[in-house]
Amino acid sequence: MRKEGWLHMPTTTNLTQLYQEYRHAMTALSYRLIGSWSEAEDLVQDVFAELQQNEQLDDIRQPKSYLMRAVVNRSLNALKSPRLSRETYTGPWLPEPVFDPGLETQLDRVLREEQVSYAFMVLLERLTPEERTVFVLRESFAMEYEEIADLLGKSVVACRKLLSRARQKVKSEPAMAAAPANDQMAETWSREFLKAAKTGDFGPLLELIREDAVLISDGGGKVRAAINPILSRARVIAFWQGIQAKGTLQGDWVPTRINGETGLVHYRDGKVVHIIMFEGDAQGRIRRFYLVSNPDKLIGAPPPGHK
Repeated sequence: MRKEGWLHMPTTTNLTQLYQEYRHAMTALSYRLIGSWSEAEDLVQDVFAELQQNEQLDDIRQPKSYLMRAVVNRSLNALKSPRLSRETYTGPWLPEPVFDPGLETQLDRVLREEQVSYAFMVLLERLTPEERTVFVLRESFAMEYEEIADLLGKSVVACRKLLSRARQKVKSEPAMAAAPANDQMAETWSREFLKAAKTGDFGPLLELIREDAVLISDGGGKVRAAINPILSRARVIAFWQGIQAKGTLQGDWVPTRINGETGLVHYRDGKVVHIIMFEGDAQGRIRRFYLVSNPDKLIGAPPPGHK
């Protein structure tokens, strides 16, 4: 049923313009809520396809608000699906990395400007779906509480409580959420890791790792991976040394733009087998390694030999 007071937007041309204007932002929003860029892309496509097919929605006064509501609702529903459920997932869940080998592409700029660094995405995994939604809408989109309450169908008081709980969960690491890693540091970490993977000498890399470092590995139950996080610098180094000795690190490692930052893609026999992302502290030391080997999360990786 057409809502009274809405302005007419009848043409396919205008819908195409809306798609071009909001597609990247809506995909970035959904990605922050569900942790999968490929799922987010499909979800946003479905929203626009439904809008095109629904004759009752040819009049839109506030297209961005409408799209945000549709994307948020679909994203929350998607989190309940078996393929995105954290509850049934084998081992730690890490977000799907977003690959972009170019430094100045539109996607790369969106990933930087929309605050979707890999460490930020991991941080969001600490939150419940509702906490995550309110946190993202308030902190990243600077939406007013009244707008968030209307979008989610909740009271302003409830939204404030959700945001308060979310902030309590992430307040111990505010710097991680504030900005992506320094490019120069990430390149140094990548370079030293590559040397260690090739030679087996992890001494220089050891000097770049915090004593309380953590390694989180995501195989999704589809490939071999550590079921629990590996804690402490000594154990992290022992893990890398162990799999290096077994030949697991053999192959081609290529520095690649991932979530707008420098990471490593590991190729073996022409296939992507791992990606590694680093998270550091203000002193330039590695505090966390993120190792993703679930093949479902590597489908967007660039082909071997990319520049």
